[in-house]
Amino acid sequence: MGRPLLLRLRASRSPLQLRCPEPCVQAAWLQKVRRSSTLPQPSIASLLAPSPASAHLRTTPSVGETITVNGFVRTVRKQKRIAFAAVGDGSSLESLQVVLNPEQADGLSTGIAVAITGQWKESPSGKEQTYELQAEQIRILGQNDATTYPLQKKYHTTEFLRTLPHLRPRLPFNSLILRLRSQVISQITNFFARQDFVQTHPPIITSSDCEGAGEVFTISTNPISSGVDKQSSLSRRDDQFFQSPKYLTVSTQLHLEALAQSVGKVWTLSPTFRAEKSDTPRHLSEFYMLEAEVAFVEKLDQIMDLVENMLREVARSLKASRVGQELLHARGSGWDEESSESSVTQEILAKRWQGFIDGPWRRITYTEAIKILTAAMVQRKVIFEFTPCFESGLQAEHEKFLAENVGLGGPVFITDYPRRLKPFYMAPSIESLENTNAGATVACFDLLVPEVCELAGGSMREHRLRELLESMDDRGLKRPVANHLDDQISDWPLQWYLDLRRYGSVPHGGFGLGFDRLLGYLSGVSNIREIVAKPRSKSPRIHPSTYKQLLHCLTNTTLAARILWGEVDFMATHERTAVEEVEHDYESLPPNFSLSANMLAGAFAGIAEHSVMYPIDLLKTRMQVVNPSPTAVYTGISNAMITISRVEGFRTLWRGLSSVVLGAGPAHAVYFASYEAVKHAMGGNDGGKHEHHPLAAAVSGASATIASDALMNPFDVIKQRMQLHGSVYKSLGHCAKTVFRTEGFTAFYVSYPTTLCMTVPFTALQFMAYESISKTMNPTGRYDPYTHCTAGGLAGGFAAGFTTPLDVIKTLLQTRGSATEPELRNVSGLWQAATIIKRRDGYGGFFRGLKPRIITTMPSTAICWSAYEMAKAFFIARNEAR
Repeated sequence: MGRPLLLRLRASRSPLQLRCPEPCVQAAWLQKVRRSSTLPQPSIASLLAPSPASAHLRTTPSVGETITVNGFVRTVRKQKRIAFAAVGDGSSLESLQVVLNPEQADGLSTGIAVAITGQWKESPSGKEQTYELQAEQIRILGQNDATTYPLQKKYHTTEFLRTLPHLRPRLPFNSLILRLRSQVISQITNFFARQDFVQTHPPIITSSDCEGAGEVFTISTNPISSGVDKQSSLSRRDDQFFQSPKYLTVSTQLHLEALAQSVGKVWTLSPTFRAEKSDTPRHLSEFYMLEAEVAFVEKLDQIMDLVENMLREVARSLKASRVGQELLHARGSGWDEESSESSVTQEILAKRWQGFIDGPWRRITYTEAIKILTAAMVQRKVIFEFTPCFESGLQAEHEKFLAENVGLGGPVFITDYPRRLKPFYMAPSIESLENTNAGATVACFDLLVPEVCELAGGSMREHRLRELLESMDDRGLKRPVANHLDDQISDWPLQWYLDLRRYGSVPHGGFGLGFDRLLGYLSGVSNIREIVAKPRSKSPRIHPSTYKQLLHCLTNTTLAARILWGEVDFMATHERTAVEEVEHDYESLPPNFSLSANMLAGAFAGIAEHSVMYPIDLLKTRMQVVNPSPTAVYTGISNAMITISRVEGFRTLWRGLSSVVLGAGPAHAVYFASYEAVKHAMGGNDGGKHEHHPLAAAVSGASATIASDALMNPFDVIKQRMQLHGSVYKSLGHCAKTVFRTEGFTAFYVSYPTTLCMTVPFTALQFMAYESISKTMNPTGRYDPYTHCTAGGLAGGFAAGFTTPLDVIKTLLQTRGSATEPELRNVSGLWQAATIIKRRDGYGGFFRGLKPRIITTMPSTAICWSAYEMAKAFFIARNEAR
């Protein structure tokens, strides 16, 4: 039997002995460890906010009592004579303040695991905490590389945190979500126990696709090589562990039906898997489904009552719990990383819970829902991308409208869907049975809630054998060898499921609820990927725009090791498959954002920019002209404006505006469409709204200006000809015809090379500056008019100052036809124009009009970016509303 346990323990070489080789030191150290291990070790939550339910257990220490606290250091603040550490253990959103001396604080850093023994004292200030821990002894339990620890005390984007699924639960709000999950599971378990339900564990590996949508993961022990046909490989029995195709379950409902007929009422909370390509904030490939099945029920209302009572109790318990209060506090104080990007405030979250508790839980039929949606469109209350139709089902935009307007911002049941939109196992609705003229509908429901849309779904099950066979035959589930409904049941798929109808079937029904969606709704987290510890969704293909992200990740050795070991699968990046709405960042337009909407946003920005600042642009042109007439010489901007208004009339300041309006719209439409397309192609949107890509911004800006200037250059020539003093052109058409007839078509593009030489560096500098300034001013990336206006103005002024010499050359080339001197009229290229300017006015000539150019450009670019971002925000909001 071996030596006694005590002897074996004595013979072992413990780590304590290895670390303390001197016997006397070792004995003292062991005595101190044993003493600290016997001290009270309460959780931080019990110290900061003891639960009333556990008050009789006396978990809160008395003042002066010595206790030991375990946890992670969140922050360390060191002063000359004292230091403060905030320690958290995941049990509370708040951290515990620990007071240390400078020597004790040495070696402490954010993220390090410690055990701190000290006295429980009242806090002198008492502003943030009533009590604090005055440390006497600190033990570092695990080393921490402070220089590379990724979770420092600063803002972290949700995209970045998804690349650290093993570390992000340490953040206070993420640990709160874990505690929320645990609490809701406990509440649901207690609810079903009081209702005499039996908790079960149906199989995860199944032979059936319950939903019939084909979105299943196939189980195989042999990897399929690229050179082998997938179907033929799966059909070979020797390649299959189970000798027949098996799948990861998409729903445990069919098995629950069998179990319910043995004990009456069953429920389960189990993982389910969907191989669908939807890449939205509401979809995952692996998620948890809460499902229940009840035998001997004949009305759908009984199932809906069950769902309603369960969710009402969950909300009521959550509202009264510590977790619930911390969730409200987090939404009100910005504790969570996601709150800065979410529209769910503390008030909205509390209203959600109260909506579950008080209702009203509206119930309408699918037919009524279609009528409501159609009437809303006719009355122009809403614009839907997909027209509501009885045969097409409800889209996400329809569900959102119904939840907000019919459910009054709360839950609403939609019942009795058309049979062809639902799976084969659903029983016909009462209306279909009583009225043969009515459309074929089934007794089912979808529970809709705001933002999340569908939260749960359920139905009455078809318990009659012949009717079930007919439904399966209609859906093509009958084996090819069978030709009649009277064939042997063994010829049908799901034989065991049909046996439930052959051998004592009873009326029954049930429901399934997306558990992770429920947690997201209760916590106010809009993206399901922030609810799940390690979210699994459709893996991306590696394309050129991802290489830059790969390179960035591989420069971090810790992250590179995790990539190589398969622990990181770039969960922050997803292949965009336009199946439903696609999650997108504000900085990048959504993939299904139409080209027309993109170009419309750009056209709006261009017209707004040039129209507002046109008078200043005219002054710039006048001041940049080489050898102007004596009456058109100005000493400054104010002098120029006063002189022109007095001598030529105020309306002269707007001459040529029609050319800008006509050209700026199409040119800026091409400009911003090219910018977004090139930026996306270069991976400028891949890093999320908080990551800066200066190279992508510069190249996309340069590409945009090359395309737009080709369209805008003729209109710019006409504009400047009409802006000159003494211009003889009466209109845009008159100017265009005259220039074409006297100088030829090349006159409209003689300055195009110079324009590109100026606008390419100008736009590259402007876009780089704009991206950098906007990222600095607005790290969250949300739509912020102040940021877009300020960043656009500063970026434009910066770029304008550097490119003014090229603008002077461009003005000379574009106005040569109006010059009186032969030398100026015959100038034909950039270098020739530069030589003339240098010879006549020196280097200072290249900076004529610098001040009006900057004054023009700064508000112009501010207006342009503000208008464009506003249009983007409008179209994105409209897209999301659908």
